[in-house]
Amino acid sequence: MSDSVEEDPRENILNEPLHGIVIPSALFIVGVIILTVMSGDYRVLFGLLILFAVVLVRWTSAYSRRRSLFTDRWTALELVDQTLISKNAAIYRFKLKTHLESLDIPAGHHVAVRIPIGGKDEIRFYNPINPKIDQGHLDIIVKSYQDGKVSKYFAGLQPGATVDFKGPIGIMNYAPNSSKEFGMVVAGSGITPALQILNEIVTVPEDLTKVSLIYANDTENDILLKDELDEMAEKYPYFQIHYVVRNPSEQWTGDTGVVTKEQLEKYLPVATDENRLMICGPEVMKDMVLRHAVALGWKHNVTNANSSNGDDQVFVF
Repeated sequence: MSDSVEEDPRENILNEPLHGIVIPSALFIVGVIILTVMSGDYRVLFGLLILFAVVLVRWTSAYSRRRSLFTDRWTALELVDQTLISKNAAIYRFKLKTHLESLDIPAGHHVAVRIPIGGKDEIRFYNPINPKIDQGHLDIIVKSYQDGKVSKYFAGLQPGATVDFKGPIGIMNYAPNSSKEFGMVVAGSGITPALQILNEIVTVPEDLTKVSLIYANDTENDILLKDELDEMAEKYPYFQIHYVVRNPSEQWTGDTGVVTKEQLEKYLPVATDENRLMICGPEVMKDMVLRHAVALGWKHNVTNANSSNGDDQVFVF
């Protein structure tokens, strides 16, 4: 990895196609037509064939560079900025190869990140949180841990530094209206795949899937993107969110403690074949919630919380 990226000026062809391709092509065509009329020699029109060949080569070259992520090789993306969203978590925004590119990452899939630490590569996986319709950037949330080597590396990055990405990676399958209701139970940074699926649902007008989310955290200050989630719940009629705080302040009026079987029964859809459940968080939390879910009739192999298949009724990250 390098500390800075010198942008290839050729990439601006796709960033600014009007100036890089459309306007030069239009001027050339007008020039050829004027020259043909003035000279009476219609062989000049063969120049249009040359134009077509030049534009085709130029466009193909630019098109081959426009893609930012691959499943089989690493790509260095430049850090644009870092936004602190809690005392120990931040959103890192990386620039894609062109301003017009949107990442078509399936809901519930993630990207791999490669970090060089102590002479070896550390690889971690993150769910992008920006909607597919966003152009030109990739956003991930990185939560800091006291002994977290990778999170400390991220915290030390400055705009202009690059990080290697690969993806998308994942097995979860989601399609609009594939379930009548979608229940989610997440904790901490486990909100990222839930937000990814929510963005998929709310940005597709014909998707009428009802979503009920239980979001557990240690304190109110640990709740990531609470304002955005509350706004989404207010604007999207099919989405409801319920917070659970383990160590609340005196001002907290919501649910407290750990996620219980009773909360799953109260807030989430019933366990029928037309509904689905997603669980994401620390291992202890996932095992506990999965036991509650199975007791309520959700279908999953309780002996292995990490054995989910793409179309399982209960998917555990």
